[in-house]
Amino acid sequence: MKIVFSMILSMFVTDGVFGVDPDGVKTVIEGGSLTLQTDFIEMQKDGLTEWKVNNTNIATINKGTGKVEYSDDILMMMFSGRLNLDHTGFLTIWNIRIKHSGEYKVESISSVGTKSKTFKVIVKESPLKSVEDKDEIKVLSATKGNSETLHTETELQEHDLILWRFGAEGSLIAKSDTEDSHTLFYDGDDGRFRGRLEMDSKTGSLTITDLETEHTGEFRLKIYSDRRIVFKRFTVTVSASGLSPGAVAGICIFILLIAAAAAGVVIYFQSDHYKAKKLMSKISKQLEKMTKISKQLEQMTKTSDKEMAKFSEKLKKLNEADVNENIKSKISANLKQM
Repeated sequence: MKIVFSMILSMFVTDGVFGVDPDGVKTVIEGGSLTLQTDFIEMQKDGLTEWKVNNTNIATINKGTGKVEYSDDILMMMFSGRLNLDHTGFLTIWNIRIKHSGEYKVESISSVGTKSKTFKVIVKESPLKSVEDKDEIKVLSATKGNSETLHTETELQEHDLILWRFGAEGSLIAKSDTEDSHTLFYDGDDGRFRGRLEMDSKTGSLTITDLETEHTGEFRLKIYSDRRIVFKRFTVTVSASGLSPGAVAGICIFILLIAAAAAGVVIYFQSDHYKAKKLMSKISKQLEKMTKISKQLEQMTKTSDKEMAKFSEKLKKLNEADVNENIKSKISANLKQM
């Protein structure tokens, strides 16, 4: 029995898993790219090279003319522009997803004969923990209880896979795939992000609401697109909303200074108002005197020299009352003209 089991195991090791050569087993993480290639298709000078997935044709190249044709059936919708078959016959799948897992077979038919090879492609989900340091860190400060948005500064494309991670271990906290408009949020190891995460469907920007000091740390963004990968890192520091004793003391001193200044202004205006009131009273009295003088001037043309003498006497008294020099000069000029 042991001999039979050993023979079967040997067959599996020799022929590969499910008939696939062990070298043909390809494992890739979702969002990544994968190129399938063999030596014999690269050396082929004529004939056709055909690629299939799960026994269904997806792409063919005529090595003589270099013309490439892609299948236009329902299966191609699954790849949606992610395939690239170059002039060598190598097949590349960009921005790969779990649904692209399967058996890929290449068959070469040329003047030298027919050759083929099968690949087992396994696409795995993004790991819950991953650390990548490939971009500059943007430093942000936030206050406990508020919200903070980490901006991607990009517009999402049709097949983008967005991954947000947190902490030194790179714990996955948010994941979105624009292809199926599906977004997942993860609470974190200790549940610190439960119910606090929001993602913008157009940009992939992440908002953390109702911040706590435990949300202080490094956030990492990775966006897989059909022809590019975007990396960003953010360091967020969340401070308590309460003020330190020193800050409170500073505010108190500032308020006292404002109060003192306000009191000074009140006292100034009160004092200034008193002076203004006194000055207005004095001016009012002077105007009353000037009114009387004006009336008297109107009668002067009809008065005698005796009355003019009396008026001069009144003018002297007005001098003693500090009448404005300009007014006195005008009055004197008028008297001379008379």
